Amino acid sequence: MDDDYIKELTEEEKRVFLSIFCKLVMADKSVEKEEVNFLKLIAARYDVDNSVMVEIIKAQNIDHIELAKKIHSRQHALELIKELCVLSNIDGDLHDNELDIIIDVARALKIEPQKVLLINRWVLDSAIVIKTGEQILERKHEH
Repeated sequence: MDDDYIKELTEEEKRVFLSIFCKLVMADKSVEKEEVNFLKLIAARYDVDNSVMVEIIKAQNIDHIELAKKIHSRQHALELIKELCVLSNIDGDLHDNELDIIIDVARALKIEPQKVLLINRWVLDSAIVIKTGEQILERKHEH
């Protein structure tokens, strides 16, 4: 994964990203192990302390639309959509509520619906390529 954009995020933008990720994880009313692992991994990638992550997770009413409006860079907005697509597909089941959140966030960020579809397709294609590579190289992964 290309994490260069993370270095450019402000502390507030990191909290926005993580808050929206948490909202997405809770959208289908079922928090899967892969989703929790993703949140832990992403908190580490964003260099955010676990106490901050716990605080974000405990927040009950995350307004993802208002939070998304705090992202002003188009590049950061596109990265947020990409990460949301990765997270929503991580458990192998894109739930309608997850899709609604992605669409709401994309609208708030002024990202075209066609662009969201392209990003999601790229995320899915990338996952297939990685899985195929693991099979070819006979790597065993716990998924």
